[in-house]
Amino acid sequence: MPPRPIPLSLLFHERHPNPGPVAFGLGGTRSFEALAADAAALAAAVQKLGAGRWLLDTESAYAAAVGLFALAQSGSVAVLPTNRQPETLRRLRSELVGALIDPARDATALGGLPRLDPLAQPPAPPPAWRLDRDAPFAEFETSGTTGEGRWVRKALRHLEDEALALEAVFGARLPGGTRVFATVSHQHIYGLLFRVLWPLGAGRPFHANLLLHIQELVPRMLECDHAVLVTAPVHLRRMVATEGLAELASVCRAVFSSGGPLEAETAAGVAKRLGDAPIEILGSTETGGVAVRQRSHRGDLFTPLPGVRVELEPPDGGLVVTSPFVSVGLSTNTGERRFRMGDRAQLEADGSFRLLGRSDRTVKIGEKRLSLPEMEKDLAQHPAVAEVALLVRPQASEQRVHAAVVLTETGRGILIREGRRAIGRSLAGFLSARWDAVLLPRVWRYVDALPRNPQGKLPLASLAALFEPRDREATLHQETRGEGWLERRLEVPRDLVYLDGHYDGQPIVAAVVELRWVMEAAFDLLGWAPRVSQFEVLKFPEVLLPGQTFALRVERSEAGDRLHFRLYQGERVFASGRCRLAVARGETR
Repeated sequence: MPPRPIPLSLLFHERHPNPGPVAFGLGGTRSFEALAADAAALAAAVQKLGAGRWLLDTESAYAAAVGLFALAQSGSVAVLPTNRQPETLRRLRSELVGALIDPARDATALGGLPRLDPLAQPPAPPPAWRLDRDAPFAEFETSGTTGEGRWVRKALRHLEDEALALEAVFGARLPGGTRVFATVSHQHIYGLLFRVLWPLGAGRPFHANLLLHIQELVPRMLECDHAVLVTAPVHLRRMVATEGLAELASVCRAVFSSGGPLEAETAAGVAKRLGDAPIEILGSTETGGVAVRQRSHRGDLFTPLPGVRVELEPPDGGLVVTSPFVSVGLSTNTGERRFRMGDRAQLEADGSFRLLGRSDRTVKIGEKRLSLPEMEKDLAQHPAVAEVALLVRPQASEQRVHAAVVLTETGRGILIREGRRAIGRSLAGFLSARWDAVLLPRVWRYVDALPRNPQGKLPLASLAALFEPRDREATLHQETRGEGWLERRLEVPRDLVYLDGHYDGQPIVAAVVELRWVMEAAFDLLGWAPRVSQFEVLKFPEVLLPGQTFALRVERSEAGDRLHFRLYQGERVFASGRCRLAVARGETR
């Protein structure tokens, strides 16, 4: 039997009935007594520096829990940014009293702001204390999915009531001792609730660290009798493509997914490997959790969480939510708030509903209305397209559609063999069967991954940045030629557009970009656009980094039917290979 759930405001009011661990992971196992003592010690340090808005930015979910309850005990509020970019910290520092931050974090952008390590304060005896449900508890930065991001403040009651509602709906399916694992950050409301606050109130220990790779996630989950996974569509998509997910069928009692739409194909893939589909959570920073669905049970229908009321607002059927978890919007006579989301829906007689797409992404191009989600859905049917995101930007004084595309293996092959223009023509031609010519994308960007944030969402600002004027080619320093060969001395621009999404923390030049540069050099060597029938040898022994200088050499074989190439710097080789050339137009061998 799961332990009796405790409201978050009463966690430290009396002796905790759960004697087991609160958190576990790379930092060891932590008990509730340790959490209470660490929070009390940190609260005393915060009070010395002053109450107010404090930045909370930690790798460890346990350290985040310590920080949250220390700030609440000291009459302060936690500010949780969606990222720790220098500009984000610089923008915040004038509004903060201090920062609770890991000592290893680069916090130079915070200037002289006082900083405390949440887990390094002198021991203090934990008093019994009761938290004010109505006091501000945390501020979350929205992702800016539909525009500029903003800060949304949550009182403790918004999060406490939602954690109790989640336990009421899902608690019975999670046996006692179930351990919580996550691939999503606690800096976002979904991650904080599902991997920290709900487990704390329900007496389920949580892994303090993010486990983003299935190779490290699976072995740790298999050590448990019962486990639950808190994740996002972008991570589930990758997991389904691997062999390891099926190993979790014996221990994984539930998979939760939120942060964006989960494709039916991915949901079916999880169900096939684990025996049941993921539990999808619909919500937002402003509303908290709204509804849940599990495709293996009720198809595409969402069921509102306890206490949540939904209605549709004319003329477009926009989804309006009223619940104890909503913290912004219009006040009601019940003391709750009412907020219109950006989704359109269709209500069923039993109160469930299905989503019909976003209401805030219908635009006007050349006096014609365009639903960007509809065009994205159409474009995703092309065999060269794995994922796509559209937005509207000015071009030559007119508003035009721009497309960011993640290519499939088929698409990458077309890009390598035929180039950007050829694949752009193919995609535009595919859309022209349904869409008016004025609505077709005018600018295409091909990326290894869409620029999603740690919560799996796609901020508008990050998407728009893909289309800012930036370097798109390697910088040419020198070129030499001989009979049947060409060599260039090049440099990778630090703001090369193709570095986006490949990878966070340490961008590298993707293999497909290196091959593109090879084909461009081959064009100049041969005098015609090479068509590759087969790559016979292809190696990428070392990664190519921003700012790197290198040599690119292409050489045609004596028979003229093959192309040899190499990207190198001294003894280091970044890429090498040999490909068979198809017969070019107007040429015979």
